[in-house]
Amino acid sequence: MTPVSESWFHPAFVLLVAGLLLSLLVWRRSSGRRAWQVASMSLFICLLWLAAFNGRPTWPVDLYLASDPLLAAVHTLAGRVLVPLLLLSLLFVVLALLMGRIFCSHLCPLGVLLDVSDHFLARPQRVKENRGAYRRVRPVKLVLLLVLVGAALFGFDLLGFVDPLVIMTRFTATLFYPALVALADASLQVLRPLGASLGWLDLAYLEIISPTFDGALLMLGLLLVLLLLGRLQPRFWCRHLCPLGGLLGLLGRRAPYRRRVDSDKCNACNRCVRLCPTGAIHLEGKLYDRSECITCLNCVRECPEGAVSFSFGARRPAQEQPGVAAGRRLVLGGLLGGAAAGLAMRIDGLHPGHAFLPLPHRHGRLIRPPGAVPEPEFLARCTRCGECLRACLTNTLQPDWYRAGLEGLWAPHLALRHAACEQTCNVCGQVCPTGAIRPLTPIEKQHAKIGTAVIVRDRCLPWSQDRRCLICDEQCPYNAIVFRHDAQHHVGLPVVNPNRCNGCGQCEDKCPVLGEAAIIVVPQGELRLSSGSYVAEARALGLVFEAEKGEFQDQFRLEGEEAAPGGRPPAGQQQPGGKQHAADQELPRLPPGIEP
Repeated sequence: MTPVSESWFHPAFVLLVAGLLLSLLVWRRSSGRRAWQVASMSLFICLLWLAAFNGRPTWPVDLYLASDPLLAAVHTLAGRVLVPLLLLSLLFVVLALLMGRIFCSHLCPLGVLLDVSDHFLARPQRVKENRGAYRRVRPVKLVLLLVLVGAALFGFDLLGFVDPLVIMTRFTATLFYPALVALADASLQVLRPLGASLGWLDLAYLEIISPTFDGALLMLGLLLVLLLLGRLQPRFWCRHLCPLGGLLGLLGRRAPYRRRVDSDKCNACNRCVRLCPTGAIHLEGKLYDRSECITCLNCVRECPEGAVSFSFGARRPAQEQPGVAAGRRLVLGGLLGGAAAGLAMRIDGLHPGHAFLPLPHRHGRLIRPPGAVPEPEFLARCTRCGECLRACLTNTLQPDWYRAGLEGLWAPHLALRHAACEQTCNVCGQVCPTGAIRPLTPIEKQHAKIGTAVIVRDRCLPWSQDRRCLICDEQCPYNAIVFRHDAQHHVGLPVVNPNRCNGCGQCEDKCPVLGEAAIIVVPQGELRLSSGSYVAEARALGLVFEAEKGEFQDQFRLEGEEAAPGGRPPAGQQQPGGKQHAADQELPRLPPGIEP
C-alpha cells in the first residue's frame, strides 16, 4: 500500500488543494453555493484521477456513485443484492428529506458542468420562453424514474442512460481525462527540447501516453447534445429529464428547509421568477413548486428588497404550488414502460453477442474483465459508469458498442489486441461500486480465467508460411504455448494448452502479424463466479496457472530429430539468439540467484 506521505505528491491532490483554496476565495467574494460547487467538482475529479494511483486505489474513488440513492435503489432491485457501500446513499436521502434538492445545486458534478455551459449558451434576453409548453414536459423525469424502477423489477439496469452521476463519471473517464492527458503530453513536447538543453534527462525522456476509448466521438456527440439543451432553457436536463432530481424532489416535498417571502417587502418585480434556474417560482414570486426548487438561493441573493429567505424557522413559508401529480396512470405507465424497455433489450438478445444465448452462438470476441460475475448478473449489476475504464492501467478495458446488444451497451470488455491484461493488476474490481467486477486478490485474479487463446492458422507464420516464430510463447506467462511437428512443416507449430491459458492476452497483444492477430482470445472456458474462490474452482477444473521453472520446450527440433539430454538443443544447433552451443561447452557464470 502506498504510504500517505508519498501519495500527497500526486497531481490529483494538487488539484484538490487548489480547488479548495479557490472555493474559499469564491465563498468570500461571491456565494456559498459556487464555493460548494468548486469544492465538489475538485473532489470528484481528484477521486476519479486517483482510481488507478499506483494500481492500488486506497482512496474512496467511488464516493459519489456510492452516495447516489437512485443507483442504490435500482441496483438493489435489478441485481437482487444489497452492496453495503451503497448504504452511504442514505445520507443524501436524509439530506433531501431535510433540505430538498440541495444536492442538485450545490454538489452534483453534472450540475456544475451545466451551470458553466449555460453561462455561455444562455438564450438572449429578447427571446421569450414558452413556459406553458415547457411545463408540460416536466413529468418526463418522473416517467424516467418509474421506467428505471420498472425495468429494475424485471432485472434490467438502465441507469447508464439517465443517471447524472453515472453519466458524468463516464464522460470524465472517457473524454475529459484523456483530453487532459493529451494536453499534458502536448505541453511536454514543447518542454522536451528545453530539458535536453539543460541536461534534465527526466524531462527530456519523460513520456505521457494518453488513453483512448472506442466510440469517443459518439460519446462527445452525446455530451454536446446534453449541453446544447441549455440553449432551450437553463438546466434543461435538471428541469425535465433528470430522474435523480425527480427522486430527490419527491423526497423533499415536505422538507422543513423552505423558501419564505416577506409580503410587506416584496414588490412583485418578478426578478426571482426570471432568474430561477429550474422555473420553480410563479405568480410574482409568491408561489413556488417545492419539488422543482433546487435550493440554489439565487432568489435570496438577487432580491432587491431582501424579501426572500430560506430557513428552518417557524415563519410562514411562501405559498406552494402542487407539483406534478404522480397519478395511477402515470405510475402504471412508467412501470410498464420500464418492463417493455427491458424486454426490448432481451429481445435484442437475437444479436449474436447477447449474454443469454449459448456460448457457441455468442459473439466470439466478447471478453469481460477478470472477476466479472456471470453474464446475466453482470449486466444487471453493471451501471456503465466507466470507473473501471479509467482505472485500467493498460487501457485494455473499453466500452462496448453493441457487441453484446443494447443490454450490454457501454459495459466494459477487454480489447486485447490494443493491450493485454496485466497479471499483477486487480484495480478494476477494486473500484467497481456495485460488485459487477469482484474485488479479487492478485492470486485470485490470476486464476479468474477470462478466455482461451486460439491460433488462427491461416494467419500464423509457422502454420501458414512455415516460418519460425516464437513471440506468443515468449510472452505467455504460464507456458501455455507448446510446439508440435508434422510432416508438412519444418518448424515447430504453436499449439495452445487450454488448461494453462487464463486468457490474459499477452500473446494477442504482442503477435507480430499486422492487422488482426494470428492468436486471439475467445471466451470459451471463461471462469466467472458470483461467490467463492477462483483458486479452488480452477484447481478443481484442472487449470494450472503457474509457470514451470527450468522448462525448455524443444521448439527448434525438426521432424525426426531426437531431443538433446537435459532439454538442451543438440550440439552445434543454432539457438534462438543465433549462437552455437557445443555439448561440452561450459555455460557462462551467472550472477547469484539467477538460474540458467
